[in-house]
Order: sequence, then structure tokens, then C-alpha cells
Amino acid sequence: MKRYTFLIKCLLALLCCSVLPNSIQAESIEQVLKKANDAYAQEDYNKAVDLYERVVKQQNGSADLYYNLGNAYYKAGFNAQALLWYERALRLNPSDEDIRHNIAFVNQKITDKIDPLPQTTFQRIWNSCAHTLSERQWAILSILFSTLVMLCVAGYLFSRPAGLRISSFVLFWIALVALLLSIVFANKVRLDVQQKDEAIVTNMVAEVKSAPADNGRTIFVIHEGLKVQIVKELKGYVEIRIPSGEKGWISKSEIEKI
Repeated sequence: MKRYTFLIKCLLALLCCSVLPNSIQAESIEQVLKKANDAYAQEDYNKAVDLYERVVKQQNGSADLYYNLGNAYYKAGFNAQALLWYERALRLNPSDEDIRHNIAFVNQKITDKIDPLPQTTFQRIWNSCAHTLSERQWAILSILFSTLVMLCVAGYLFSRPAGLRISSFVLFWIALVALLLSIVFANKVRLDVQQKDEAIVTNMVAEVKSAPADNGRTIFVIHEGLKVQIVKELKGYVEIRIPSGEKGWISKSEIEKI
């Protein structure tokens, strides 16, 4: 009996050891986050940045956390870092108008104001619709619409009143179209995130070269805060494409991926 009691005590001790650090860590994250919010409210923005960064390192980020960190960076005078964290927040919550507004506002303050390549009206509408929600949100909608499709089928097959059958038939086609669109949009958002690897220029001035080498010819110059697309990487250099479509090579240390 004593042996079993000893084993139970050992198991309880191990359980406490595994649970206690997590509870302490969760509590410390909440405390650090509160201090960060207090520092921001007191206009100590550099301290708020440090504290928000600590929270980001300790847990998986959220759109709200990234948004707050972007605000702190902007107030501290770091526009490039503010845009970086706003863009990261937008990827987690594409429908947030506050994030979009702040990105547009800070973009007015950066040096490079480059018009993107023109798109057709259909492309603009299609991309705008797809990116109103995140991949996860579209996936949730697709589950809801698939459930509605099945309910409509059941309503059509097992309902006796003609009016209810007609309503089920019409609603079935509406739900089916919505289901297909939600699946297509979820897949588009996922592919855009995977294939469209983007970064923010963090150097005040960055020379874009014709080749991935220090002695490469400078073909144009860009400045901090500009969002660029990463085409490929090679030996500490990345080939980038700017919004106007021009391409060139830049040192990897001069940008930070979104």
C-alpha cells in the first residue's frame, strides 16, 4: 500500500511540475501585455514596443497584438516596422478596416510612392472579394454552406407542401453557389499567402542591383517602408519585384519578411 501511495505522490508531483510552468507563463504574458498597454497609454512608446515584442516571442501572435505593436512602432517614429506589423496583422484579419486604414495612412509618409501594375476591373473585384476574409474564415463559411446544402436537399426530398419544396430547391442552388465560391476564395487566399512572399524594406536607403553581388550594378534605389515581393533567394541576396513590376537584387539584411 505504501508503494502505491508513493507512486501516486510521484505522479501528482510530475503533474504539478508540468502544469505550473504553463500557468506561470500564461500569467506573466498577461502581466507583460498589461504593462505594454499601460506604457502605450502613458505615451512611453519605446517601452511599449519592447513589451509587445516580448509577448510576441512568448506566444503565437494575434491580429490585435500585431496591430498594437504596429501602433507602438508608428508612435515611436519607426514607419517601416509599423507597416511590417500592420501587414502581418492584416494577413490574420483581412477584413479589419482599422488595419487597412493605418496601412494606407503610414504609406503616405514613406518616401517611395509607386503605383502598382494596372489590373482589370474583374481582377480588382475578384481579389477584393477573396481577401475580405482569411482562409480560416472562408473555410468556416464553406462548412456552414455545405450544411445548408444538405438541409435543402433533405427539405426538397421529404417535404410535402409544394411551396416548401420550391423554396428548398431555390435555396439549394444559392447555397451551392455560395459553397463553391467560399471554397475557391479560401484556396485563393491560401495560394496568395504561399506564393506571394512579401517583405518590407527596413533600411533607410537600399540599392537594388542587377546581380546578387556586392559589385553588381545599381539599377535603382528604394527606401524604407516600401512593400516588395520576393521572387527568389540566393547567397544572402533576394531578388525582389517592386509594385511597378521592376525587379532586381537586394541584400537579405535590408528587408524583413511579412
